[in-house]
Amino acid sequence: MGETRPSTGVVAHHKKPMRKLDYRGSGQSHRHHPQPRHDDDDDEREVVLELQEYDHHDQLSRWEDRDVPGPPRPPRPRGGVLQLRVRNRHSRSNVSLADRLELQGEDEATLRELLVSLQKQVSVMSSNLSAKLDELQRGDRHLETTVALHEIRTQLQELTRSVESCQSEVCEVKRDMVAIRSELDTVQQVKEEIEELREYVDRLEEHTHRRKLRLLQQNSLLRDDAESQPSAELSGAGLKPTAQVRQGLTFFLCYAIGAAVLGMLQFGYNTGVINAPEQNIENFMKDVYKNRYNEDLSEETVKLLYSVGVSIFAIGGMLGGFSGGLIANRFGRKGGLLLNNVMGVGGACLMGFAKIANSYELLFLGRFIIGVNCGLNTSLVPMYITEIAPLNLRGGLGTLNQLAVTIGLLLSQVLGIEQILGTDDGWPLLLGLAVCPAVLQLVLLPMCPESPRYLLMTKHWEEEARKALQRLRASSQVEEDIEEMRAEERAQSAEASISMTELICSPTLRQPLFIGILMQLSQQLSGINAVFYYSTELFISSGLTGESAKFATIGIGVIMFFMTLVSIPMMDKTGRRTLHLYGLGGMFIFSIFITISFLIKEFFGYVQEMIDWMSYLSVVSTLGFVVFFAVGPGSIPWMITAELFSQGPRPAAMSIAVLVNWMANFLVGIVFPTMKTHLENYTFLPFSVLLAIFWIFTYRQVPETKNKTFEEISAIFRHGGDRSMLNCVNALEQRLPASERAALMVAEEKPLPDSWHMMQ
Repeated sequence: MGETRPSTGVVAHHKKPMRKLDYRGSGQSHRHHPQPRHDDDDDEREVVLELQEYDHHDQLSRWEDRDVPGPPRPPRPRGGVLQLRVRNRHSRSNVSLADRLELQGEDEATLRELLVSLQKQVSVMSSNLSAKLDELQRGDRHLETTVALHEIRTQLQELTRSVESCQSEVCEVKRDMVAIRSELDTVQQVKEEIEELREYVDRLEEHTHRRKLRLLQQNSLLRDDAESQPSAELSGAGLKPTAQVRQGLTFFLCYAIGAAVLGMLQFGYNTGVINAPEQNIENFMKDVYKNRYNEDLSEETVKLLYSVGVSIFAIGGMLGGFSGGLIANRFGRKGGLLLNNVMGVGGACLMGFAKIANSYELLFLGRFIIGVNCGLNTSLVPMYITEIAPLNLRGGLGTLNQLAVTIGLLLSQVLGIEQILGTDDGWPLLLGLAVCPAVLQLVLLPMCPESPRYLLMTKHWEEEARKALQRLRASSQVEEDIEEMRAEERAQSAEASISMTELICSPTLRQPLFIGILMQLSQQLSGINAVFYYSTELFISSGLTGESAKFATIGIGVIMFFMTLVSIPMMDKTGRRTLHLYGLGGMFIFSIFITISFLIKEFFGYVQEMIDWMSYLSVVSTLGFVVFFAVGPGSIPWMITAELFSQGPRPAAMSIAVLVNWMANFLVGIVFPTMKTHLENYTFLPFSVLLAIFWIFTYRQVPETKNKTFEEISAIFRHGGDRSMLNCVNALEQRLPASERAALMVAEEKPLPDSWHMMQ
């Protein structure tokens, strides 16, 4: 027989010298039996793949020793052992993340090359084994062939498992590299956030330093004035103390705010004017229907038509409030208010001439148009006042929005009594008087400047913005305001023309938008509209006579007016968030008292003394409910919604918030009569639950915006909404020495002498 090729097999006791491929690389250990590890120890992993080739001469020698005939002895082959060792060393204490990533890349490439080489060798060995198998199958030694075949299969299975193990190790290394890349990305992101926070703190320190210098200068000038230093010396030095040191009220600022809040007075007047002449308007509808169709109108249809006249005002308000942002950006704050008054005049004229035209459809159309007018006013007026007011007076001046609303409500209640205009002949004039605020604003507003923030940040007209600020501040020194607007513009440059869709989808702006919406809901769903719309009926059901109930309703308007006046100075001293918490808490307590008064009246209705006592409790509880509404939820939602946003997203945010406000207003007006029918004495309990929810939300989520610039307020939401960061300026001021901090407090609280105001 001729020579044959060498046989390949696994023999446990006779190994030839092996060839070793040794690979070392970095990575984490993934052993199946983890050992205790220490931070300063190296992780080491070793994977061994061993393929052994043996000389067939050994097997033939054993056969010859046993006198067993075998195949011819082939020449001794070149044999050996193929062994792959993969060791993984990684010292966490000495290798940085970047070095780890570089080493992992080298490890992955090396492992890939080894795997390819191993596959090639397996292919060669498989071909050799196949050839030998064919040769053995042609021989006569079937027993030896079967044993060799079994050994070959066993070797192939072990080799397959080794390849799979190597592949799993490569996958683990890849996962390690992905994890390292993720860690590097996280570190880089944290580094960028730290840099941004450092820049933000630097800006706050610079702003605080300027504020400290300004207030210290004011304190120094106040001390000089107290020492009777002539004011002429200040004028000779070219100083205007009030304008330079403190941004106070000026005549032109008061004039501009007074002209603007006429729009909110329009809103308050038209909200309450429809309630008093309810019976007169229903009689008018019956007469018109009878004249047209020569038949009487049913009571149910009359109530339905009257409810349409009431609710269509809220529908128009939704439309006007939602379009307020578009109007503000397109025509400006002042320009939008001027155009809006055209609709105010038209709507008031339609309502006033409805009886002369013998058409209740004209009344509905007028109510809808005046509703659009009031919706635009509720969006544009708070925006305009917030943007023209100085930082230290923004809270108090923002309260004037609610003050104008209460004045309008009070006027509508007083003029609507039967002794004045609450008659069949007087109600058209009562509704038509809505033309007066619109005409008065058309006359006064053209002399007011446009919002400086709109001119500088939206139109980029710096010179016009500077002139507007100089008129409002009564001083040529307006660089600090200009610089603050520029800082806000730089911080919000990416939001210059943000739409409502972008506002809703923005992760940074979603939280302040949610806060603004909840603040608006806390105003409307507190139950105050139920008191406004149905206060007379509530007082009658509690035991008052009809005449007494009407005067008690007027008392609600008077209480709201005076409490709104009281809340103006408190707004910038106590803070928006604190006052809102006080207001919601007080309303919650008195809503419980209102429910208790209804229940006691039902259970002890047969005792006349108890009825009289509970009537007084009901009136006092309702008035207390209104008092706390005027302190907080009445005015703060309008103001804080505008404060939570920078110049770019503010119009869109105000549009959404005002739309939600009007929708809630409409919902309460429609649902409350049904609630009263089904819940009876427990009518105010749902409002009590909502007030508790709003109180918790305000306490946990709403930040304090007192004495904060728009850039400071918006920056806190860009950094995750942590309320503690919003008070960073106050924390920085606490670092000052005690003497300087006391001087700052004195300068902020001490009023300026009258002689300084005369110098303006």
